[in-house]
Amino acid sequence: MLTKQKTGAFRDGCARPRSEEFWRECVELRPALIRIAVRAGAGEAAEDLVHEAFIRAMEFPGLDPQRVMPFLVAVVKRLCVDEARRSTTARQVATHARLLPLDVTDPAESISDQAEAEWLVAHCGKLSRRERYVLLWLSHGLPHDEISRRLGTTRRATECIASRARCRVRQWMARRSPVNRVIGC
Repeated sequence: MLTKQKTGAFRDGCARPRSEEFWRECVELRPALIRIAVRAGAGEAAEDLVHEAFIRAMEFPGLDPQRVMPFLVAVVKRLCVDEARRSTTARQVATHARLLPLDVTDPAESISDQAEAEWLVAHCGKLSRRERYVLLWLSHGLPHDEISRRLGTTRRATECIASRARCRVRQWMARRSPVNRVIGC
């Protein structure tokens, strides 16, 4: 059997149920607490922080009914500080250079480029030296950025060279075989 202590809580540590008067007072204090939270920098989270303060007040076993307002103000301000710390930390983590995600190319795209380049190198009869190099490097799995660095051009230029080489090989193949005439550039 549970017995009350002087603090108004039960011996098992659980708070007694709050009266309707407590909740009426919370409803009356809500707009002022939201203003306090907004001034403290909570922004859109102000209402959520005030509701969190109500829950904490309800669960606090030794809360004197005469001290509800100062308790809620203190809790709201502390929750605002915690929220500011959390958002600052999240913002710093999101912008930290070592924590940013790597610029990773799609593996499927790399494998597809490599397979196509290998086929083109095997069938490249009349390609320029530069086109053959681009296709050869693509067949070895080098990305366009690395190829452009080796050639001293831009990524867009190496993509154009590769596209032009593919088109020339398709034309060459289309002239040699009637089945491949469907393939266009």
